[in-house]
Amino acid sequence: MSLSTAMFVLDEIETSICRHYGEHTEHTWYTRRSGTDGEYVAVVDHPALPGALETTMFRVCRGAAVDLADTWAFFDDLAPAAAFARAGRMSNMMPSWDLFEAAEVRAFCSEHHRDEVALLLGRQVYERSEIHAHAARFAGGAAARAHAPGRPEN
Repeated sequence: MSLSTAMFVLDEIETSICRHYGEHTEHTWYTRRSGTDGEYVAVVDHPALPGALETTMFRVCRGAAVDLADTWAFFDDLAPAAAFARAGRMSNMMPSWDLFEAAEVRAFCSEHHRDEVALLLGRQVYERSEIHAHAARFAGGAAARAHAPGRPEN
């Protein structure tokens, strides 16, 4: 867990996610986007992703994110995200299918009276061989589940 996120957690969310990730300039992350118009109140490059954690106040989910021209798809693992990005790169839908290790931080904002979510982006996965390996792991797992005993026939 990064120091800034740990302080955010230990202070029992002294401020809202929109304030912590969308407005702070003193931290070492770069805010790619902030505002309340999308699913995420902030999308930030975060040098050290926090670990998965859930309390009664907030939730941090680790996984991966794919950038679809500034619309983000979040997955709970790199394997399905890599398969999604690889398939997308073969389509004519979007120019950007960048893959990142990521975390979602979700908490209720008492100021805005709703749940808020920030997307924290870690390492970008850009090596084709690594993306292919993760996509192959996803495909292998999907094939194994499809042929599992007791699975109903479609």
